Amino acid sequence: MNMLNRQPIAILGGMGPDASARLYQLMIELSRSDFGAVENHQYPEIVIDSVPVPEFFSNTQKAEEATFMLKDRVRKLNYLQPGCFGLACNTAHTTLADLEVEAKAPFVSIPHETAKEVKRRGYVKVGLLAAPTTIFAGVYQTEFLNQGVEFELPDNDQFETLSEIIGQIIAGEFKAPKAKLLKIADSLKKKKVEAIVLGCTELPLVFPKNYSLPVLNTLEILAKALLTRYYKGE
Repeated sequence: MNMLNRQPIAILGGMGPDASARLYQLMIELSRSDFGAVENHQYPEIVIDSVPVPEFFSNTQKAEEATFMLKDRVRKLNYLQPGCFGLACNTAHTTLADLEVEAKAPFVSIPHETAKEVKRRGYVKVGLLAAPTTIFAGVYQTEFLNQGVEFELPDNDQFETLSEIIGQIIAGEFKAPKAKLLKIADSLKKKKVEAIVLGCTELPLVFPKNYSLPVLNTLEILAKALLTRYYKGE
């Protein structure tokens, strides 16, 4: 495995920090299992910028400030000549169009890669669990429609609960929100979905792996997509 001339993977993270740390861990694990990394030089070069943006997964008033900070980081990361960029946060994809203007390398989009994976698995209808800002922006809905996939969303009265759950996870409370999250997932299950999409990178940190429906972990999907681009140029 020749790692010469491979460009680094640049990741904008810190939204929240635990999700970014788990993404890095996943990329190391998948480098071994899927891409044959054994020796130190065979692992990918990964640059993670943990950006302390203001909370905007439920507070859209902070989105402009967060976008300004992320654009600044993209400009700085350009100097490292990355082969691609990644966002370790689904909600941050609401700023993707602005960030792409600044970037000198392509972004790997979580919603886009997830919708492709849903289609690849043959699911016709999925349930989406995500931050309210992500849902209101429609970034997943657009990608699902492009792939011909039907979807169900949480009810309006569940959005506040989702915000609370995500806030708890960012604060390091990993046990408390699990029951509430499962209740929302069960409500989507009643709508006859075939799988659950965890459209927030915090949610895989607490969602049980043995749920009664297949679960698409968007952190894992992002990790695989970034590594595929790094190792295979795809």
